[in-house]
Amino acid sequence: MVTNTVVVAAGRRALVVDPGVHVDELEAIAVDLLRARLELEAGFATHAHWDHVLWHDALGDVPRWATPGTVQEAATRRVELAEEAEAVTPIDLERFGILRPVGDAVPWTGPAAVVVTHDAHAPAHAALHLPELGLLVAGDLGSDVEVPLLTHGVPGPEALLAHHTGLDRLAALSPVDLVVPGHGHPCDGAMWRRRLDADRRYLDALAAGDDPDDPRVVEPWLVEAERAMQATLTKAAWRRWARHLPPPAGIAHVQAGLRTFLGPAPGLVGAYEALPGEVDLTGALIDLDATVALARIDGDTVSWHVDDGTGEVHPHGMRQPLADAPVVAPAEIDVLLVPGRLFDRRGIRLGRGGGHYDRLLPHLRPGVPAIGVTVEERVVPRLPTERHDAPMTHLATRAGVSPVA
Repeated sequence: MVTNTVVVAAGRRALVVDPGVHVDELEAIAVDLLRARLELEAGFATHAHWDHVLWHDALGDVPRWATPGTVQEAATRRVELAEEAEAVTPIDLERFGILRPVGDAVPWTGPAAVVVTHDAHAPAHAALHLPELGLLVAGDLGSDVEVPLLTHGVPGPEALLAHHTGLDRLAALSPVDLVVPGHGHPCDGAMWRRRLDADRRYLDALAAGDDPDDPRVVEPWLVEAERAMQATLTKAAWRRWARHLPPPAGIAHVQAGLRTFLGPAPGLVGAYEALPGEVDLTGALIDLDATVALARIDGDTVSWHVDDGTGEVHPHGMRQPLADAPVVAPAEIDVLLVPGRLFDRRGIRLGRGGGHYDRLLPHLRPGVPAIGVTVEERVVPRLPTERHDAPMTHLATRAGVSPVA
């Protein structure tokens, strides 16, 4: 696999980023600097993986900068990282992983080198953006030879979302005319945007449980890494992650958006009684000229009944109509409001595992809106998707009600 070291020269001074990997390569960097009559002023490590915290005495004892999180990670895991490195190449153990915390920019006399921090691939990972040069040193993101590898030691939804955040932060940088990834080939800005799109598609396929079928997955260790990552992105893993989210906030805005969408006379509205983690509908349905229906659950049987304000409490904790309340057929529903623990941008819903709404949705009339009611913090790029999962037509959040992509 191609591994890159970046040297930025400004007059007779130089900044080196991620020098490596083998001893002869490190020595060659020192020789090249000498031949170019460049004095090394500083080093920078993009993240605390062994192949990014190497050094050599020939490079001198200049400051080697990194994000505070990377400094801490390199110090905490120094012995482990050194063992990983020594399994591949001899290292300068005295200088291995010795880093200093940096602020928003690398302190050196050359063009401004802005530190862009995120948690994709590794905790407190950083890219360097040199806007004066249109240069982005991307660290281990946006490679043409390596697929996105989720944060080591933090598998599952948290790592997946951190990777999306990292991609979004790098995508927002401008100007970017030349990009050097940690592994793979440098590219221009247009190719960089295509690589970011390829990484997003790969992550979406992983999350959905599909075969990513990515041409970069050729080496056996990448095949194994792909399987391992996908195994941490199950529905059960997402439910565990969702349990730690705070209660939905700003629900008055969600309710107001629903009222605007529904209008004064929406007809027969299939609604729900909110459980913890779900958006309460009370403010959305008050004073509407509408008939409201709620689900009644008896074991595996679900029926819909007119809500007259009475009822009984289901063992799960929500109010449901009595068995003798007027029955509503699914085909009579004009608008369906659906709760969920999580939704994705395509309208796939993660509920509590009963499958009641997946069985209901095919029985609605064509064109009837099925609206997932949630908040932005509970909408993720992709969720695991099975053949029986029925998507919403719309999502209602604080921003209003919008059709799904």
